[in-house]
Amino acid sequence: MNKLKKVILLSLMLFIPSLLLATAPQSTNSTNTPDNNSLAVFFTLNGDVQEKYNTLVEEKLKTIRFNLTDPHKRVNDQYKKKYGSTVLDILSFMPVVNDKVILPLLNIDPRMAGFAPFNMLIAKKLDEDVTQVGHLMPKVMLDILGITNKEVREKFTATFKSLDEMIAKELGGKKTYIPINKLPEKTMINFEYEFEAPDDMEDFLDEFQNKFELAFIDKHYLIAGYHNFMESTDDAEEILKDYDAFWTYSLCHLEFSYNMFDNKGARPDAGLFAPCTMYMFIPKGTNRIVVGMYRLHNWTDTLGITDKKRVGLVEKLDKEIPEILTALGMKATANVNPLLFTAAPKNEMGGVKPEVKIEVVPTPAKKEEVIKVKIPEVETKAKTQIIENGGETITITIPKPPKVPSVIKIKTTSGGMDGNTRSIKFSKRVPPDYVPSNQHKKKAKPQNTSTNIGKVTNGKTSAYLRGKFMNVKSAKLKLKEAGFEIISVTPVNKKGDLISIVFTDETLVKMASKPNRGFMASLRLLVNKKDNHISITNPVYLAKAFMQEEYDDKISKDTLAKITTHFKDLLNSKDKLKFQLLPKYQFMHGMPQYQDMTVVASGNDLLEKIKNNKKVLFIQKLENGSALIGVKLEKRTSKFTGRIGTNNAALLPYPVLIEDGKAKIMDPKYYISVMYPLLQMSEFMTIATAPGAIVKDCEKIFK
Repeated sequence: MNKLKKVILLSLMLFIPSLLLATAPQSTNSTNTPDNNSLAVFFTLNGDVQEKYNTLVEEKLKTIRFNLTDPHKRVNDQYKKKYGSTVLDILSFMPVVNDKVILPLLNIDPRMAGFAPFNMLIAKKLDEDVTQVGHLMPKVMLDILGITNKEVREKFTATFKSLDEMIAKELGGKKTYIPINKLPEKTMINFEYEFEAPDDMEDFLDEFQNKFELAFIDKHYLIAGYHNFMESTDDAEEILKDYDAFWTYSLCHLEFSYNMFDNKGARPDAGLFAPCTMYMFIPKGTNRIVVGMYRLHNWTDTLGITDKKRVGLVEKLDKEIPEILTALGMKATANVNPLLFTAAPKNEMGGVKPEVKIEVVPTPAKKEEVIKVKIPEVETKAKTQIIENGGETITITIPKPPKVPSVIKIKTTSGGMDGNTRSIKFSKRVPPDYVPSNQHKKKAKPQNTSTNIGKVTNGKTSAYLRGKFMNVKSAKLKLKEAGFEIISVTPVNKKGDLISIVFTDETLVKMASKPNRGFMASLRLLVNKKDNHISITNPVYLAKAFMQEEYDDKISKDTLAKITTHFKDLLNSKDKLKFQLLPKYQFMHGMPQYQDMTVVASGNDLLEKIKNNKKVLFIQKLENGSALIGVKLEKRTSKFTGRIGTNNAALLPYPVLIEDGKAKIMDPKYYISVMYPLLQMSEFMTIATAPGAIVKDCEKIFK
């Protein structure tokens, strides 16, 4: 018997280490200590640790100044829904950035934004019982970006010590470093876009960003993240005073990522690079946007991925992304620090503007142009950078611009064609399955009889009651005649043709004055001049969803009767869901439900903090001491209604419940989808940055 125990024990000793490394990155040379050849660090943990990991990234990392930007939890659920299967149990992309450190470094080398944010990866396969948590090494990020400046490298790298210490402390597990296979010869995609000086920079950026995003969405990319450095800290604009704008996008391509991370031969470790970060900035006082992004060949080359299908997908995207940028009027440039070639006036730099001599040397064999730039040494802030980047002579290789497969035609406002790529008048682009806002009116056309308005019919109930257009004054009068109190009247778009009226009565307040039920304290009426009708939120629908097991059928139906009595000829919207499933509603498996609320602030003085805040459009006090407030979202954030349909824009202002020392919101992925019951996955993907932006906007009002 003792001999048998020894055999079993020996077997376990041999088996467990193999199990622990079962999902480790596919490398035979992983080590326990980092070196100059390390690509990434991974922590291998037993079982499913995603809940603990989410707490780490969402809360704990804030204490060391790493902030989560646009989290994408359980991407594998989307794979399963869209493609029918997955080999993954967990795959989440949790991008983080340390703005406190990054912002000053952008003044030395703005390319630093190429990994700001960078991904904190968590992955687990279905057939294995270990979870992998990891990130790229800072040296690799800097090498890919082409940054050699000593100060930037040291300060950026230093932040990872506390990051890895916290991961080890909070999660534990076996820590290993995997080696880099090789870096590709060309690591970056670099472009510049020249534009005519606009009358209003903010309006120009709105137009440019919208056209840029739709151009990528049209090619089946997701705008998976957006980080505006100018708003990232209270003093960001002062720190970045030499820029008119500075932001990053996180790009993702679902088909590409599914084939890379999932199915046979899956390489979830390639998620270290996902989503891809593309930076854009406008140097102060210029009319050019500088663009940069690391190539997807970094994925395959550094990890030694040789599968033909996966390599082929990488080559496709590395070719397609420059083509899209070129079609938008951008021109390819070299991967160099742009600040080295931006001379400032004497009163800013304290020196003399250097004379830059440029010599163009053709090299037909390589089909490229080599530009040699002579920069004399002068007493300027740029001098140190020039010395550290190679002395007096800097050789730049300008890549040959990619061929665009079709003639680029750019519409002008007169309807003609204009080939001037400096214009911001892009051709119209729409995402797949995208329904323009003016078409949602047809999509949501009500079909019903006058006897079932707002009630449960065939097991379903409508989210909205649609009616003939009336102006704001008439709508307010009708609400008051019905016995409702008007809480706020606010436009929810720039043009002011969408007006949200928030209203309530004593019975709604009484019903909602219970823990976590305050969101039901008021209803909304949308005066929609854009689509020529009014839209009222259905109290039966909302109460069933927001009151959960405390749903009060009598109050809900009585409130509905007050509305239908005073607003004649209302019709049910096509936006509807199964009545009995509303308390458990979620957009798809793995997505949040009503109870999965997000805390945006904590403290005993929350109402005092928002006093006189112009972003707080109303404060509604409840009987239990709680308060429901309405938050005006930033202009860019609130634009999501224009992409998925203005009919349902009454969900704004965004509701925040202040209760028991916490300010909480319904998770935006839940709130948006329950207020847009007809929303398709393809449409949801066009607003991928909206949920994260909403959380940030709500957090901001309490700071």
